[in-house]
Amino acid sequence: MDKSVHTLLLLISLLSIHTVCVYGEGFVLMPIELAPIPCNDKAVEKLSRLAVTYINEDRTDGYKFALNRIANVHLHAQGPAGNVYYMDLDVLETKCYIGSPKPWKRCDVRPFMETQVSGNCNTTILHTPEGYSYLYSYDCALVPDPPEKLQQTCPTCPVLLPEDSPQAVTAARLTLTQYKMQSTLGIGLGVKRITRAAAQAVPVKATFVEYTVQECPEGVTERGTCQRLTLQSDTETAGFCTGSARGDVNADPEVQVFCEMYKIQNVDHLRPVQPQGHDLPQPAVPTFPPIIDDPGNDPQPAPFDPQSPTDGQPAPSDPIPVDPVPLDPSVPVNPSVALSSSSSESAESLTNQQQRPPNAGPYDSSSEEVAGLVALRPPFNFRYQKRDRKKRQALIEASPSYNPVFLADFPSGNSPFRSCPGAARYTTV
Repeated sequence: MDKSVHTLLLLISLLSIHTVCVYGEGFVLMPIELAPIPCNDKAVEKLSRLAVTYINEDRTDGYKFALNRIANVHLHAQGPAGNVYYMDLDVLETKCYIGSPKPWKRCDVRPFMETQVSGNCNTTILHTPEGYSYLYSYDCALVPDPPEKLQQTCPTCPVLLPEDSPQAVTAARLTLTQYKMQSTLGIGLGVKRITRAAAQAVPVKATFVEYTVQECPEGVTERGTCQRLTLQSDTETAGFCTGSARGDVNADPEVQVFCEMYKIQNVDHLRPVQPQGHDLPQPAVPTFPPIIDDPGNDPQPAPFDPQSPTDGQPAPSDPIPVDPVPLDPSVPVNPSVALSSSSSESAESLTNQQQRPPNAGPYDSSSEEVAGLVALRPPFNFRYQKRDRKKRQALIEASPSYNPVFLADFPSGNSPFRSCPGAARYTTV
């Protein structure tokens, strides 16, 4: 009996069943098995593109990656903690530098004639029940095509050079000097780092180079790099340049260069041109009295230009300003009580209400009569004061939080689905 039990336990230990337990706060959920899923699943395709975007945003050096195909996917469903996807993605290197604002979907993949760089990325993504996706980890390994394979397919194609080779350094200096002669944005720039270099011997000797540039506040050396006299001399990357030098780099070669600038310091492109003019007096706008259809019903006389006082007419005196009295809109105003206000429009409204004929229209006065009482219009500077009412807060029940579990070893193995690996988006050699 003991021998059979021992044999059964040995068989169970040999079975490759990936099961884990999801732990919450104070309790344990049921074990959940790690299962492969099809590579053409809609959710998997969306998460794979999102994973490549997150990877490109996290990287700080090199070129952007483009998704070529989905090689394999494993799903680790963890109930209320979310779903964890382990995706093996095949990626290709593009021509866009990692600092370019262009998204990777719009970047051109480097063709095989320029030594294509390909590889795979093991990505782990958590998709929560709320619909959020997080890139937990990624591990990318890319290698360029071997030069022997390239020469068999294209004998005249350029082969890669070391970035610090004298031929690459000279080509970078010549191309940047040519760019400074063509554009004023290149003044004060220097080579920061050569990211790629290649050379060909036939049919024409040429050197191709790609590099980043930066501002050089302390000048440029003979090699085209910035002089670093202090720790603050190393500035941020200002742009990315690609150039070529056809012919001997030491004997006046034919130079072509193109640069994409990301950030230019000490150059203000958005400064508007200040107009130069003179302070001219504002023309006086003539005012005209309102047209009265019936002069007999006009409660106020038409305005006229003031004239100099005569001997028999006393000179007009300036009215004494009185502070306005705040008006409560909830209490109607009794017309019999005199109101003192500095607003001439309020006084005219009261006069118009007292002198309004019985057959006057509803728009002849700014006052409103309600149940025999008259409510005047509030002054122009009147503002309603909002009461500070505290909203009733609902009782928030503390819901238990669930922590997802991630595998220490990335799952491997062939997928049982025919859709894995998925279809390639680009042609590779």
